[in-house]
Amino acid sequence: MQRSDIVSFLISVGITGLLIWGLIYFINQWWERLPKAVALSICILLAVMVIGYPIYALAQWSDRYLARVRDAKARGQRVE
Repeated sequence: MQRSDIVSFLISVGITGLLIWGLIYFINQWWERLPKAVALSICILLAVMVIGYPIYALAQWSDRYLARVRDAKARGQRVE
């Protein structure tokens, strides 16, 4: 794992934490004021964001890592 991978991972974890905090704040402060259909739509959207973003970030990291591995193998170097 390289330094740029650690930075990407920490940013991903930080954004995920902020999304979860925002979700909790939103539910505690605003949820009861919304109509049921709007609340359901927002719930689905927030779930996709909170679950999907870390998966997307991990997929990007994986693509970069696999590109480095292929490049290192093509040069005959050891992969770290």
